[in-house]
Formats: sequence, C-alpha cells, structure tokens
Amino acid sequence: MTTSDLPFNYQVVRSRRRRTASLMVDMGRVEVRVPALADAHWVERWVRSKADWIMPRLETQTRALEQNEIRIEQNGRFTVDGVACALNWGRGTQTQVHELPCHIQVTLSRRIRKDEQVATREILKRWMVERAEQALTDRCRALGSLTGLNPKQVQVKDYRRKWGQCNAKGEIILNWRLMHLLPAQREYVMIHELCHLSELNHGRRFWALVERHCPDYRQYRESLSVAYPFLMW
Repeated sequence: MTTSDLPFNYQVVRSRRRRTASLMVDMGRVEVRVPALADAHWVERWVRSKADWIMPRLETQTRALEQNEIRIEQNGRFTVDGVACALNWGRGTQTQVHELPCHIQVTLSRRIRKDEQVATREILKRWMVERAEQALTDRCRALGSLTGLNPKQVQVKDYRRKWGQCNAKGEIILNWRLMHLLPAQREYVMIHELCHLSELNHGRRFWALVERHCPDYRQYRESLSVAYPFLMW
C-alpha cells in the first residue's frame, strides 16, 4: 500500500503485460495498475492528477459502508430483502431466527457453548443460505423461462467479490448474499448472468440483450456499486 500526502492510500499493481495505466476504486480501496517498469514518481504524479476523479467515488463508497454495513452485535443491523433491520439475540430452548417487521431476533439454544456473537453470525449465515438456495434458484429458473435463456444448472455459493457468474458450461452460480438486496436488484443480477448464456462477454450485443430484458439495468448496476458492504461480513 502506497502512502503520500494525498487524502487516500492506494495500491500499485505492476504487470509485464500491461502497456497503459488504469485506476479502480472498489470496496473503498484504490488500485493503480501500471506496466512493470513504470517509474514510481510518475505513478504518484499520475495518481495525483486523478485525485478529483478518485475522491468522489471514495466518498460515495464510504457513505455506502456506513449505510449498508452488516453489524453482528446487540442492537446491530442486518439487512434482508433491502430492508435494514435491527438485530438482537438472546437465549432460549431452541435455536431460531425470527423475522419481524424491521427486526431480526435470534434465539440461541442454551446448549450452545461458543461465543454468542460468533454463534449468531453462523446462525444468520446458515439462515440466509437456506433462504437463498430456494428463492434464488427458483426465481432464476423462472426468469430463464421468461427470457428464453435457460441455464443448465443454477447453484448458490459464497463469494466475497462478486454477485454471480455464468460459465461456458451454461451454469449460473449466484451469491447467497444477494438475499441482502432488494428483489429488483437480485433480478438484475440474474438477468445479467442469464444473458451471458447467449453472450459470454461484456460487449455491445451483451448489453443490448440485458437492456431488452431489464430496461432499467443501468440504475440497478449503479446501485450495486455501493452495495459492496453486504459482501464483507
């Protein structure tokens, strides 16, 4: 990580294959990709020249972290279906998750011996995965039928850097963390991956296909750029 008198730190990634410099601001981090032999002083000057572009994006992502952070703590915050809910836990005879209006209450069995915060985190993850395995696969297959883009298989997995993917075998893998998002945001991700069944790239034909099936895709794509805190817990 490189530090300077700039109001942010940045990481420099060098590559022999790269011929030009590029910037990425993602999850509150700044990454600078440059050719392997790029002069360090030139890199710093170049980053400095881009500060007016970098800072608004960092500020937006910092606000997103404050607004969307999952906090596994008493009187914490846990978002389900795009709704930020208060989170609490207590002891009882049986482990359960109770979903109330704007409130998630976790009951921990008295037989659980591990740290309550750790146990609550594990229980909530298991609860979300179980919800996702049915809701995401069912909805993705339904959208496949509506669009005529039918996957050979739909799976649910755990990713920390992406919402989903489509592979050359015609399989779609969705991140269970999509259950934190609004249903419309989830559907955009599914349509995005379904369109990869026809266009396994991000070219013009791909985006035209996405727009055909999701006319407001730009709005949803932008909203996902500040939803990254849901990938971090």
